[in-house]
Amino acid sequence: MSQTPPDGGPGASRDAARAAKTRLASSLAGDRRVNGVGVVRRAQAYAVRVNVVADDDRPELPAEVDGVPVQVDVVGAITATRAAR
Repeated sequence: MSQTPPDGGPGASRDAARAAKTRLASSLAGDRRVNGVGVVRRAQAYAVRVNVVADDDRPELPAEVDGVPVQVDVVGAITATRAAR
């Protein structure tokens, strides 16, 4: 099976991306520089998305896991807020 290049195109299935997400999330557990790991659709295929706090202080991440591309998004710190009443 071919994998998704950065510009889209044929690539990883949703099941392959879910398995890769589980594997990568396990290796990143407890890393305060990471605030989320998920699956994202890119064009006709899927990738693993890693949300990080800062671009200049992010963990070493592979370009792909088990043939599934890894996309990194800098989202900043995530904090809880009070619900409006």
